[in-house]
Amino acid sequence: MNCPGCGVELPESALCCTGCRRLVQTEKLGDLARRAKEAWRLGHFAEERALWAESLALLPEDTVQHKSIAARVAQIDEQMAGAEQHSSEWKKKASMGAGPLLVLLLSKGKFLLLGLTKMGTLLTMFASIGVYWALYGWALAVGLVVATYIHEMGHVAMIRRYGFPASAPMFIPGLGAFIQLRGVSLPPIPDSRIGLAGPMYGLGAGVFALGAYYVTGAKIWGVIAHFDAWINMFNLIPVWQHDGSRGLRSLTRSQRGIVVLTAFTLWLLSQNPMLLLIALACTWRLFTHDWQAEPDNQGLMQFVGLLAALAAVVTLSAGAAAVKP
Repeated sequence: MNCPGCGVELPESALCCTGCRRLVQTEKLGDLARRAKEAWRLGHFAEERALWAESLALLPEDTVQHKSIAARVAQIDEQMAGAEQHSSEWKKKASMGAGPLLVLLLSKGKFLLLGLTKMGTLLTMFASIGVYWALYGWALAVGLVVATYIHEMGHVAMIRRYGFPASAPMFIPGLGAFIQLRGVSLPPIPDSRIGLAGPMYGLGAGVFALGAYYVTGAKIWGVIAHFDAWINMFNLIPVWQHDGSRGLRSLTRSQRGIVVLTAFTLWLLSQNPMLLLIALACTWRLFTHDWQAEPDNQGLMQFVGLLAALAAVVTLSAGAAAVKP
């Protein structure tokens, strides 16, 4: 074959021209780079790594492109290795302290009980229960802390799904809980999924409590459902480090407008002030110029679905919350 730039005859195995140093496989390299960047945008990091590795075979080792791509491959390998080691440590501690049942749950990918293998999580949970107990009584205290724990484990499960190590939840008595994800720069879509995973798990806890309220008639279950839904709606206000801010990150400007209309409509129907706050904050985010060019339909459906479902839980549990349990 001949070099497309200078016409020098090249062997079939050549990676670049010996005369002008032009890369031979420029078209294929461009296609691989495009696909790798799309895989990164979607959070498919294993696929991204495979595409970059394929690109390395088409690049001379002394080129800048080869060095930069090799560095990205090494970064992905380091992240995956860190996540695998972190997972093994959690499972080992679970098997030592929680018995065969917990090991069985973990082996099937059930992340909900992982945090209970961490002493820091347990101690801060008990401290939070103590604070809420003094304010609301033991039943509501336990319900709120467990619901908050489930919310945080939703984040943990999604972070681990993307192949990153995540800390167990740590509670701040009276204020809530948090998890740590350090040294990782996330694309918009994975960041959105991780952000919304907490409210989605929290919604599950609220629906469970609401179901228990209607089955048993015990007011405390309705109160737990009501508080849980309010807390998760508060987290959907798209400001600062709230889950709603991360969830909005992957949406286009027009999709953010749909979230505004959804929240405002739900507020008109329910008169829930939290929905009005979400609508106002989302309106502000229409003008922050951090929206995406490519639509994220799944992220949009998750956001508006959470708003509607949490608003329903608040409404259906309002009767129980109005009565002292």
